[in-house]
Amino acid sequence: MKINLPHQVKFIVDTLEHAGYEAFIVGGCVRDIIRGVAPKDWDVATSATPAQAKALFLRTIDTGIKHGTITVLLDRKHYEVTTYRIDGEYLDGRRPETVEFVGNIEEDLSRRDFTMNAIAYHPNKGFVDPFGGQADIKRKLVRCVGNPVQRFTEDALRMLRAVRFSGTTGFAICGDVLEAISKLKHNLSNVSPERIREELGKLITSYHPEAVEILYTTGLLPFVLRGREYSGDISEVVPWLKKCSTHEPMRMALFLYWAGDECENLLRDLRFDNKSMKEISLYVRMLYKPILDSRYEIKKILRYVQQDMFENVLTLKAIINPLESEVLEDIRQEAADIYQKGECFTLRDLAVNGSDLAALGMPRGKEMGEVLENLLDMVMRSPELNVKRTLIELVKVGAAICRP
Repeated sequence: MKINLPHQVKFIVDTLEHAGYEAFIVGGCVRDIIRGVAPKDWDVATSATPAQAKALFLRTIDTGIKHGTITVLLDRKHYEVTTYRIDGEYLDGRRPETVEFVGNIEEDLSRRDFTMNAIAYHPNKGFVDPFGGQADIKRKLVRCVGNPVQRFTEDALRMLRAVRFSGTTGFAICGDVLEAISKLKHNLSNVSPERIREELGKLITSYHPEAVEILYTTGLLPFVLRGREYSGDISEVVPWLKKCSTHEPMRMALFLYWAGDECENLLRDLRFDNKSMKEISLYVRMLYKPILDSRYEIKKILRYVQQDMFENVLTLKAIINPLESEVLEDIRQEAADIYQKGECFTLRDLAVNGSDLAALGMPRGKEMGEVLENLLDMVMRSPELNVKRTLIELVKVGAAICRP
């Protein structure tokens, strides 16, 4: 099998070799090409030290120079170039305390997590595959390089990565890997929530989200959820995930549906960004609330929920309860018609504002706010009332003023 390298990658390899160093493409890009998947990133491993590699290229960034990695910038794209290395002792279960630069690619590949990621390729020399990664890809297996207990003791996140790779590739996980996960699952408590969130997101949005069941069967899931037991029915959730688009907030809402009011705290513990946290929490809350098939009730929701998110809520509700699909589709059409006709459901679109009421002699404050809210409620029920002259007349006759 011959790989056609992008010209930028070939330029990096050729530049390093013309200077007297070795260079191979490594890792995920090689794995993906063997699987017939277009790589997202291209990584190069080299015998050159970071300083030696930097001297050969015009624009570089010291992205991880302590661990031997620089980034080469070519044609507005980034390419990681890492010196062959072996890792020192892992004291924090996350990253090695030290790294030692080595002189050959086989030693470098020996430190990697899974055999599918421990394959190197050179355009002239072909593949370097000391751990049988190509065979494992052919057999569709997730297998560790060497002893899985040692690999997971070095970096506990690798346990979650094993499950994630099963989700993204559809590969089965080797028995010894599953045993090691069950044995060392508690070590995931020492991994930062940011790293866990990233892997969980990739798993949830994968083409094989049924892999989340592995988190459950190995006992890893409570440690993913920062000490919480998963109280949902995972066998029920998996079909929901498979029916849903890969939009992460939607899938995450289905996965965390069971959490209810606790969902937001869980998302915060996993360090989700505010935008994602608000969207996922909204979906979970809305999944517990009925949506009445009434134009007025729909407007009350649209006032606070963006149209695309409202449509996502309807989609999620239909996934959870297919028997409601027809009613939910009617609601979707009703909402679309409200938007198409430009009917008012926010104060911003009301034909009068605070300045109009002030011109009538009404003081700004609580009463004015109540009047505007009452006018909006009238307009949401009867769209034809949203005319400035009509609303001012209603104010003058006191129809929009609530008094005890």
